[in-house]
Amino acid sequence: ANASTTGFRGQRVTFAQALATARSPDIALVDSQTPSVDSQPGPVTTTGEPLDIALQGDGFFAVDTPNGVRYTRAGALRRDDEGVLRTTTGMALRSADGGPLQIPLEATQVTIGEDGTIATELGPVGSLALATFAPDAVSHDGGNLFIARGQPLADAPPPVVLQGFLEGSNVNVVRGVVDLVKVSRTYEALLKMIQGFHDVESRAARELGGPT
Repeated sequence: ANASTTGFRGQRVTFAQALATARSPDIALVDSQTPSVDSQPGPVTTTGEPLDIALQGDGFFAVDTPNGVRYTRAGALRRDDEGVLRTTTGMALRSADGGPLQIPLEATQVTIGEDGTIATELGPVGSLALATFAPDAVSHDGGNLFIARGQPLADAPPPVVLQGFLEGSNVNVVRGVVDLVKVSRTYEALLKMIQGFHDVESRAARELGGPT
């Protein structure tokens, strides 16, 4: 559903072995863990628009939402009527000092450096608030927004900001269809196996379950 959503990152479900102590400690089962965000980058395309940005490398830029600070890689930006930089969903970009990034309305040339600094022909504007987190420290918060469950990595290299580019979704439709077929076939095979064990137990109960 989000194969064409700008800056979207898919999820991966991981499994951990768990012991079924209800019957026997020798029986091993698997238990699904909290889904993790797929950190593989999405395809980057050239747009030539000065307010389009893509991030090269791990990391996000911060935006202000009604629910607090969130993070995203969806770099299709615009200026509102007051010159504040916002995402296409209306979220204001945060600067490195925590305030909004406001471009003068009379400015006609906007330059965004690889380090996230923003300037116009009238002078500097500020810098994007960039942050990198551990893979298990962020989770989806709707669409292409992410919420952080921990602090940014202090020693991680910041992402490189590319002006005039957009990063697409890292969801691979073909891989998703193949995975769905594999899951469906595995489910059918396991269902047949369970039915086979059930038939064996039923046969054993009929043949061995007579009066003593």
